[in-house]
Amino acid sequence: MQLPLALPCLRTAIASLVSCLLLCLTGCADPPQEPQQVQQPEPAVLEFHQIVKQGTPDEIRKHLQSGVEINAPGHVGETALMVALAAKDLEKTKLLLEQGADPELADNFNNTALRRAVQEEFAEGVRLLLDRGVDRGYHPKYPLKVIRYTQEPIDFSQLKMPKELEGQMTREEWQQSLKETLGPEAQETSEQEIEPYLYPVIEDVYNLEILDLFLAAGDNLSQTSKEMKRHLLKLDDSAEFRATPADYQQWKLPRFGATNPQRMDNPFWDDMIRSGKNAYLAREHFKDKKDFNKPGAVWCFDRFGSSLTKLPDGRYVQVGGEHEDYYDPDFYIYNDVVVHDGQGNFEIYGYPQAVFPPTDFHSATLVKDEIYLIGCLGYTEQRVTGQTPVYRLKTDTWQIEKLETTGTNPGWIFRHRANYDPQRNVIRVEGGTQQLATPAEESDQVENPDVYELDLTTLKWQKQD
Repeated sequence: MQLPLALPCLRTAIASLVSCLLLCLTGCADPPQEPQQVQQPEPAVLEFHQIVKQGTPDEIRKHLQSGVEINAPGHVGETALMVALAAKDLEKTKLLLEQGADPELADNFNNTALRRAVQEEFAEGVRLLLDRGVDRGYHPKYPLKVIRYTQEPIDFSQLKMPKELEGQMTREEWQQSLKETLGPEAQETSEQEIEPYLYPVIEDVYNLEILDLFLAAGDNLSQTSKEMKRHLLKLDDSAEFRATPADYQQWKLPRFGATNPQRMDNPFWDDMIRSGKNAYLAREHFKDKKDFNKPGAVWCFDRFGSSLTKLPDGRYVQVGGEHEDYYDPDFYIYNDVVVHDGQGNFEIYGYPQAVFPPTDFHSATLVKDEIYLIGCLGYTEQRVTGQTPVYRLKTDTWQIEKLETTGTNPGWIFRHRANYDPQRNVIRVEGGTQQLATPAEESDQVENPDVYELDLTTLKWQKQD
């Protein structure tokens, strides 16, 4: 999309404008509180939900005996079970489940009972639901709901101009740029839809006790949020830069290792890991005013799609990941390995690109003292339809090797799940997205509907029936 900006192509302008546009498109003024397609709940249901919240178990039984529907939706589609979980009342939660409450139902925003328990950090409620085998955000029992709502006109006069643009353009010029980009429909009342998006419940976990419950249920540490990962690793978000301007100039650009592996610790990269600051903040701190047309990415540890694996000795291994997206000048996909001690300290290892290409949204599966890295999204030119990249990382030497596999593989796959079966010595891969080739030799991405297993003894893939 061509941005109608009457000023030089500055990264600050582009990044800030795009962020503002995204906020505006999703309703930056007043986000929708209730989907408009949902009917108002019955008064008897609201009364029952109030009893669940504040009444006694006996009162709940009495209302159920009077004929109230236990799964009837209340405010924003929440069920009585969700109300009990929000109240963190285990006795009432158990009672409702015994009386037929369906834990797989979702509210108007596609939040299930499990997600509600996670959001409330109700560990006992989470444990109860996981023990019942409820869906953890992978295979919902019911179709996801499209959320429809009324978008009010955007009041551009109320939007705050990003500080990064001050001095580059006037407030009037900035507002006009937004209006031209969004078009006249942004100044009119319109009916909007939000397409449902399925994502694992573990991404909403910010509690260590609850995290352990999900890991025990089969989820992977890599699926947690960036914030949760940093909390586990005891990295300090308040840490300031200790690197000098000379350190920054020497190490600001990403680079591959020269050996397999190569220790690549340095003051600037250490600061970026410890503080979690993004590339833009590093540029600002070091007053890097280089032309933003083609600056080259600044090395950054604020990433998506990196894997995190806990070793038996308490260390954590973090692999690859990407910063931002292709439109951002600091977009970059990494191939490094960072070994954390779990106390805020770490070691950085780099690798030649020919040994280990950039990787993101791969899976990382620990098998004894080796980590199997399967799949990835990668750069467009990396992707080969019909091939599944598999690498093995040795945790005693940190060397990486590419494995040649045979059989029916899942193709170019990413954002998938992988679990090791020690009894059969296989890694089971399911879910995720596959890149396919269309008849016109164009690429297409589709959800992976199948389950594949990689036999680690023979390195042969097999598609499961």
